[in-house]
Amino acid sequence: MKHTLIAMSLAALTFAANPAFAGEGSKHKDHKSVPAASHKADGRHDNGLHLGWQKQAWKRGDRIPLAELDPYYIDNYRVYHLSAPPAGYRWVRPMDDRYLLVNLATGLVADALGY
Repeated sequence: MKHTLIAMSLAALTFAANPAFAGEGSKHKDHKSVPAASHKADGRHDNGLHLGWQKQAWKRGDRIPLAELDPYYIDNYRVYHLSAPPAGYRWVRPMDDRYLLVNLATGLVADALGY
């Protein structure tokens, strides 16, 4: 009888404790593990927006700082099936499959292909 009473007490205690454990775990259920590198300096997460990584949609008439163009110049425009640039202009490839014809003196975009 004594063993039965102890077994019933332990069973009751186990069933009473389960909801407390379930409630504690459920508040962390929707939390996803996020690497520390994806957190901003102010401690917030960018929620997949990748702020600062947005691609620029250049269009005709925009001005591009010439310092940003140097690594993107296309020397052999025929490989990309582009026409010869006029004097003072140069083809630039800032992103895959997108090309800009830029005035080298002003940074003015004369033509934008693939945008």
